[in-house]
Amino acid sequence: RYRSRRTTHFRMAERYGIIVTLKVKEGKMEELLELSKGHFLRQHDGREPNATLASIVMPLPDDPNTIRYFEQWVSKEDYELHSNHENLQFFFGKAGPLLDDAPVIVEAPMIHFTK
Repeated sequence: RYRSRRTTHFRMAERYGIIVTLKVKEGKMEELLELSKGHFLRQHDGREPNATLASIVMPLPDDPNTIRYFEQWVSKEDYELHSNHENLQFFFGKAGPLLDDAPVIVEAPMIHFTK
């Protein structure tokens, strides 16, 4: 009988997060991607305490002008601080003219797993 020696250790935590969908004007995706990278680097360099995770979901072939973000904080209160943070205001000041429509934001409590 086979018995694995590998033990999987993981952590589980309650978090709060958002999924953001952005429609980008034709020809402006590369510019928005660069602004997005800068935004998330600033978000996680200590300026936004308790920001725990951010991912850029790249455009799909059948929807090349749509980008999505997956972002996470320790709590809803931390997310609310982000909503009014100068980093977000700076980002939308630069990114706003590149967007075709208002962002669609879904926010919710999360159960986060890490290995």
